Amino acid sequence: MNMQTDSGADPDSKELLANIKRLTRIVLDKLEEGSKEGSLDPAQARLYGSIATRSLCLWLEARNPRPRRRVGRDLHDEIDRLYSEMTQEKEGGS
Repeated sequence: MNMQTDSGADPDSKELLANIKRLTRIVLDKLEEGSKEGSLDPAQARLYGSIATRSLCLWLEARNPRPRRRVGRDLHDEIDRLYSEMTQEKEGGS
């Protein structure tokens, strides 16, 4: 996951973005692992999915705090980009 911070961002903002990145990675890894193993029931899968979605929304909001009209579209695009990066990282690391 390549969630970049702005070089001019204050240290608190950078820490917030790093924490959100860590949370998102943990949740997405748990979701992927549980899906592959079949150890997640549908309620758990929905819970992990909603936590991941919320953390990505928080990340977008932290990067650009002004009100956004296209959050849903931006989030969809960001999820696609992050999934692609995670897939490339796992293929490169394996």
